[in-house]
Amino acid sequence: MTLSFKASMVGPSRVGKTTLLTAILTETESMLAGSGISLAMDETTERRVSKNRKDLRRAVEAREFDAASLGGSQSMALYDLTLQAAGDSTTGIPFSILDYPGRWLDPVRRAEAHEARKNWPACEAHITESLMLLVPVEAAVLMEAVTPAQRGAVADLLGFEDVQAMARKWARARNLPEHRDEPAVLVLAPLKCEKYFDDNGGKGRDSARLRQLVREKYRTIVGVVQEETKDRSVRVIYAPIDTYGCVDLMEGEWIDAHDADGDATLDFRGHYRFREIPPEVRPKAAGTVMRELCRCVVSGQETAEQRRSEAARADHEAALERRSERKGFWGAVEYYVSGEALENRNTRRGSLQVMTESQRRRQQLRTVLERIAGQSADERVEEW
Repeated sequence: MTLSFKASMVGPSRVGKTTLLTAILTETESMLAGSGISLAMDETTERRVSKNRKDLRRAVEAREFDAASLGGSQSMALYDLTLQAAGDSTTGIPFSILDYPGRWLDPVRRAEAHEARKNWPACEAHITESLMLLVPVEAAVLMEAVTPAQRGAVADLLGFEDVQAMARKWARARNLPEHRDEPAVLVLAPLKCEKYFDDNGGKGRDSARLRQLVREKYRTIVGVVQEETKDRSVRVIYAPIDTYGCVDLMEGEWIDAHDADGDATLDFRGHYRFREIPPEVRPKAAGTVMRELCRCVVSGQETAEQRRSEAARADHEAALERRSERKGFWGAVEYYVSGEALENRNTRRGSLQVMTESQRRRQQLRTVLERIAGQSADERVEEW
């Protein structure tokens, strides 16, 4: 199993998880500009990100926006990313973000799909091992529901019950001995918020109402997490995100539909348009995700270094074995941030020159990690 700092998204189908990932990467690259640190991706992740960006580019060039045409997750996908010093592919801070079809959260639909049944144990394992549980929320579904029938459909469209069940499993796992003293953060992230804010090119004045609705509708889910983690700390972050930054919701269409049991319900379809020609994609507050992940890692450094100072140094053979073994969060902090990866590599290379250069790059990584973690939150973002 690949050693990394894990995060997972838990949300229903069509909420925009895949596009959110693209926005997160875009803002992370902006945060890293000029730092000497790059965001490296493995080959599979690079292909997925490239496809997502090309889909969005086609929409921009066509000047016709259709959120549904951008597609979504059709299978389980791990986005493996590494904060990496320029010129050094062996030293870095790796993160792994899980994406998967939102319908897999529904146990009924999951049981009907062979791929879901096959891959769900791996998804669930990644989720329970994650430092961050990221809950995407389609802002328009909350904000545009005005009739009793529409408001009644919101719970199913946003998957409240399924999200709550997974949030409980994640929270319970935080109490296991191997996770108990790790950092943990729950992020509630309304998406496609362009219509409701006036701080990114729009004219909306509904940010307070969006905040109120998220507090109200996700109060039970936050309560479940807090109930399951009474004896430890879990930070709760509210981060409303402009996924595109250049679109406006023109109309919300409520469509007659049926749920999994065949009962009548409503579906929602948002009709968007670019607010400017030519459009300029400018996501906002998506960088909160990487900032919070870096904050988790940095907050563990002092404890990890104290532990490390008391541990005996591994010999050459142990160093070779250590690289591939499964170690969990604290092992990852120890290995990548506190210096074991450097010692492991230098033990095998035995070069003072390499050691000096690697030390410089490791310090560069650490400085950037701390800088990202220490950045002021976007003015929209709140800790609850």
